[in-house]
Amino acid sequence: MHGARLVRDLLRSRPDLHVYGVGGDAMSDAGVSIVFHASRLAVVGIVEILGRLPEIAKALRWMKRSLTCDPPDLVILIDFPDFNLRVARYAARRGIPVVYYISPQIWAWRPGRIRLIARTVSRMLVIFPFEEPLYQAHGVPVTYVGHPLLDALGETQAPGRGSESGASEELGLSPLYPVVGLFPGSRTSEVRNLLPTMIEGAEALHRRLPRVQFLLGQAPGLSEEPYTESLKGFSIPLRRVRSDVNRAMAICDLAVVASGTATLELALHGVPMIVVYRVSSATFLLGRLLVRVPSIGLVNLVSRRSVVPELLQRDFRAETLQELCWKILSNATYYFTIKRNLADVRALLGNPGASERAAAIVLEMLEGSNAEPLGSPSGMQEAFPPIQRR
Repeated sequence: MHGARLVRDLLRSRPDLHVYGVGGDAMSDAGVSIVFHASRLAVVGIVEILGRLPEIAKALRWMKRSLTCDPPDLVILIDFPDFNLRVARYAARRGIPVVYYISPQIWAWRPGRIRLIARTVSRMLVIFPFEEPLYQAHGVPVTYVGHPLLDALGETQAPGRGSESGASEELGLSPLYPVVGLFPGSRTSEVRNLLPTMIEGAEALHRRLPRVQFLLGQAPGLSEEPYTESLKGFSIPLRRVRSDVNRAMAICDLAVVASGTATLELALHGVPMIVVYRVSSATFLLGRLLVRVPSIGLVNLVSRRSVVPELLQRDFRAETLQELCWKILSNATYYFTIKRNLADVRALLGNPGASERAAAIVLEMLEGSNAEPLGSPSGMQEAFPPIQRR
């Protein structure tokens, strides 16, 4: 999503650029020639990554060969550090400038990676204000551009998009009764691990509060299969949304959400939430040893305090989830305390325009290198590009 917005801003100023690489459907729609689909690499967890190692290795081999045989004028890396820092190393060895947009979370775990970043990254573009001084202290050229989710929110609230009540009517929901959103993540493994417990908790809440309505936000890039599989045997009133999940978030009174960027999206809409997550026991135990943060929800991390509740691992059970939903919906003082604290989160994320600011820096670097934009590298689908000399 953020890569697509960045590419659109780049091509708006320089339509002659050719952009290719690893990405998903949103980046393809924005004009990127996708040579390796991101869904083949998406995985969360330390143990869980083992099953994706062959695909990851294949993508890295392709990237290394591409940087050697048909080098681009600039490499842009977005998050995904265990993959992208290897790409940064390859690019730096070949003298290709590297822009890293959306920093690895070195403030949370494996801070030693900053030494590799200092050697390989030409410019770091960070989205949280506290990240800028961290990189400056280690001599990494860095610019705080703001959080791109504010740009996404601006598009959702643009004139002509309609009111929240209009969105409720479009989805067949009544504005008179509370809406609980279920957002189980953007990866197949997350949906399978989290959605069944979310639905079971929703059923328990529905028995206690019969007029509550439920909305399921589905990740656009995933197939229907993990959702259909998780919903078997359940019969709560549920509306499913895939095409405009961000807008659907705005009509929720409460959300149950997988830990990740979606927590910040909900915070920008001012929606109280319960952050949930579950991985394998081995991954969780290893994570406890490696990760040095008091919570996992980005809303709580950005605020440096507990703004919304979290249910992790064994604590994430249907009955516990139902009780917590009931507590938030039935206790007005607690509910509006969460909403006030979420307003502070929005203030911490800066101003809209992050993608435009990032694109401007990328274009400055391209112009500074006096580079002519490349034509489309040949043989770019699944095969390696042929060896060519520029």
